[in-house]
Amino acid sequence: MAAPHVSGTAALLKAVNPTWSAAAIRSALVTTATSRNNAGNPMTNDSNIWASPFDIGAGEVSPVGALNPGLIYDTTMDDYLLFLCNLGFKASQIASVSGNQAFNCSPEAREEMISDMNYPTIAISGLKSSRSIKRTVTNIGSASGSVYKVTVDSPQGLDVKVSPSQLAFSGTSDKITYSVMFTASGKANKGYAFGSITWADGTHNVRTPFAVNIS
Repeated sequence: MAAPHVSGTAALLKAVNPTWSAAAIRSALVTTATSRNNAGNPMTNDSNIWASPFDIGAGEVSPVGALNPGLIYDTTMDDYLLFLCNLGFKASQIASVSGNQAFNCSPEAREEMISDMNYPTIAISGLKSSRSIKRTVTNIGSASGSVYKVTVDSPQGLDVKVSPSQLAFSGTSDKITYSVMFTASGKANKGYAFGSITWADGTHNVRTPFAVNIS
């Protein structure tokens, strides 16, 4: 029954914020979702064990929270075209689909850069040592400016460092790019590791779940 609830909430967000893009709506739904149950404990799966993002995605949708997410990850058309570049498609092939004849793939395009797509979640496959990814957030909260500080929830064996650790916005529509360095230590277990990065300004909590496959 998740689909009708999410669809209805998306329709609500579009009605209240008619200028929001589909990416902005998706971002608001993802970053304000909760991964805890009504008792304040982590959600569990059918086996009554901790539910990973593979079980619950970003969590349970919060319609009220999504109306005022604070920050959004606004994925653009170029982000999607670069995604195709990183998958190995040629610029000529992409142009035949997109109609954008002026678009060119970066000479640095490669599969691992798929993780740099400006999405409200982070997924990394085949992490052997370290990997740095980037995200850009747009302030749609306070028009007078706000300061967000980061907290990281990561499992043992996976070191996660965010730079900068503080984002200062001067007004609405301001954009800031930050980077995240994922490093697997000798204590890391092989397979997927899960956690999250949360930006908070005292009013908003913008949570980005991540899944990292340590090889």
